[in-house]
Amino acid sequence: MAFGVAAFGTVIFKTGVLPSVIIITALTLFYTYRGGLTAVIWTDVIQLLIYLSGTALAVLLALHAIPGGWSAVSQLAAVNGNKLAVFNFGFNWQQPYLFWKGLIGGTFLSSASHGTDQLIVQRLLAAKSMRQSQAAVMASGVVVFLQFSLFLLAGVVLFGFYHHFPPAAPFSRPDEVFPSFVVKHLPMGVAGLVVAAILGAAMANLSAAFNSLASSSVVDFYKPFLRPVADEKHYLRVARALTLVWGVILILIALLAQQVHRSVLELALTIASVPYGSMLGIFLLGVLTKRATGPATALGAFAGLATLGAVMAFTSIAWTWYVAIGTLVTFAVGWAASSPKRSVKDEG
Repeated sequence: MAFGVAAFGTVIFKTGVLPSVIIITALTLFYTYRGGLTAVIWTDVIQLLIYLSGTALAVLLALHAIPGGWSAVSQLAAVNGNKLAVFNFGFNWQQPYLFWKGLIGGTFLSSASHGTDQLIVQRLLAAKSMRQSQAAVMASGVVVFLQFSLFLLAGVVLFGFYHHFPPAAPFSRPDEVFPSFVVKHLPMGVAGLVVAAILGAAMANLSAAFNSLASSSVVDFYKPFLRPVADEKHYLRVARALTLVWGVILILIALLAQQVHRSVLELALTIASVPYGSMLGIFLLGVLTKRATGPATALGAFAGLATLGAVMAFTSIAWTWYVAIGTLVTFAVGWAASSPKRSVKDEG
């Protein structure tokens, strides 16, 4: 999202963090503001195709430049931490990337993101039928698997590339590796394509965030609490105004994120995992039980967030467990605190 824009702009544009973030965010705001969800979906489709094809091309060119090609890369990867190993069946609460954490934690994370997150749910609701929504969810699993496989492969290939062609100065952040390779080692025309690909990925994430944040702000807060009776044109105007407001907020978040020296992807997933646990717990209370009440559900969500705050502050448990912990605590507390005689449906 905005985190990646900041790191990307510093390397590509060489204009500093603030100007690059403002430029990219403003461009994304423009088409999101004018086109709404339709513009977001179609630009996402185009940007996905561009950045996947651009990344694949960059990987092929890097392999071509490495003496020995893939054979040399695989040998380097094997003797430097076995980077091509797919599964690690060990168990350690502190290590985030192990098989069981991927299986269990990934199940909870995917269930929360694809079942409760407005960013995904608004796309499913835009489908013409439930069957299309189900097909979209299944297809997204395949696409995400291929996408992550491609970028993991790119990471291994770039490791081999910079082993043979070390940079003049060490990278300050891991997110600088790929943009630096694009700028310094790709032919001019190809570099332009890959720059467009990375920009497309950043803008796709931003546009989706703008649209979902504005939509949920209007539907969940503005409409029920401030203006319950108004025509659709009024709510559309408010949503567009809130799109601009959220744009400013995300710019500030991107600037603050520069102070955290972690992978952009890991930082974003860690932050998202904190509310995801409570969101999924609330969803499961509504779907799996008939006794959940509104106050008890809110208490469960608060307990889930408080528990995760304590886990993050006082333990070294890996972030891949956060959604599972938040979900289980929210569900357990919400269920225990609910009266068996009244439910959320009864209250409605």
